[in-house]
Amino acid sequence: MANKDFISQYNKMSGYLWLVIAGLSFIAITYKVATEGAQTWLAYYVVPVMALLMYGTKKWMMKRMQRHLEQMAQQKNEEKV
Repeated sequence: MANKDFISQYNKMSGYLWLVIAGLSFIAITYKVATEGAQTWLAYYVVPVMALLMYGTKKWMMKRMQRHLEQMAQQKNEEKV
């Protein structure tokens, strides 16, 4: 049971990590665009977009896994009865 709790906590923290990466990279890139110009730094906005996509994928997969585990538990309970 402790292993399951650890994995659950890890999944939550790694999801928030992608949000932090997206936020910090957006701020840093915006600062660089303002100070040095958009010609060089505009392409780097791909990084926060990718981080947000990773966050969305992580959340989607976590929900999908939770539904799958609930379905497996329900099937196991039905087999006992």
